[in-house]
Amino acid sequence: MPDFIGICLVLFVLGGCVDIGRSYPEKHSYILEAVHPGETRASIPGTVLKVRKFRVSPAFEGKELVYRANDARYEGDFYNEWFVPPNAMITQQVVNWLTRAGLFQYVMDSSGPLPATHRLEGILTALYGDYRATPAKAVLAVQFFFLHEASAQGEVLWHREYRKEVDIMEQKPEALVSGWNEALRLILSALDEDLTRTLRRQ
Repeated sequence: MPDFIGICLVLFVLGGCVDIGRSYPEKHSYILEAVHPGETRASIPGTVLKVRKFRVSPAFEGKELVYRANDARYEGDFYNEWFVPPNAMITQQVVNWLTRAGLFQYVMDSSGPLPATHRLEGILTALYGDYRATPAKAVLAVQFFFLHEASAQGEVLWHREYRKEVDIMEQKPEALVSGWNEALRLILSALDEDLTRTLRRQ
């Protein structure tokens, strides 16, 4: 019995020091989204674009949002993360944008049933909030490889990197994701223009 009383006293003392009902920060999930702003154009007949699943630089392939604190240190945010992995997310956004743009008769991922006339591959090389200066910036960079699949060797028509840094007024996840969405919109607009110029010359 004395041992039991002693345990109860210890628990009572600890209970006075530790808030058993303490709440911890909730985890929040986000997605990248860029919607094509214009009308769908007349497509080039017979063109089929397959978008291969994007690769991601190892520093940014996890689901945690990433912040750059100084020149040498990057930090992951355990409580704020992507709803789906960045490679799947960026691939789907590219497919959605180019489908809406209407340049190609068909746009699909690499598992699509039709043989491709062209292929688009990409590498997400930067996806972080740059908090080294004021205002902070949402940084997004993507390398694209555009290939003519119908040619014998799968000719690379061009390889380009698009990088955008969008100012954000608050160092908060919601503001950072909004900045990334704007950066993605700018990148996909530039990609759309370059693809259009290339196809019109063929």
